[in-house]
Amino acid sequence: MSLVCDMTMNVKQLLVTVLMASAVAFSGCGKKQSSDPSAFEISGVKVDLPKLEKALEANPELLIVVNNAKLEVRYGRFLEAMQVLDKLSNNPALNDTQKKVVTDVIGQFKQVVEKAGPARP
Repeated sequence: MSLVCDMTMNVKQLLVTVLMASAVAFSGCGKKQSSDPSAFEISGVKVDLPKLEKALEANPELLIVVNNAKLEVRYGRFLEAMQVLDKLSNNPALNDTQKKVVTDVIGQFKQVVEKAGPARP
């Protein structure tokens, strides 16, 4: 009798373990991650470089310029980032919508420079 009882307990433990493992494995299914990255916040100012990247994603050469601006931001050189984007705004390859996004982001960097200064110390 005790052998049958031990086997029943082992089956129950195995079943509980399998159910718990499957519950953990499938608990993340169906959750959607936000595919759009949010704007950067620098000194309380939202700088929407992801929106600029999205607007220019069809032209890899223009994205290189945006990446250069992001590099300047990474090192806290906000005035230099703004200058990179200013050169981009004069690029004849930009359409009106893209120029507006570039101009908006330059305006956001102007606010950052006013609040934080031209560079992070």
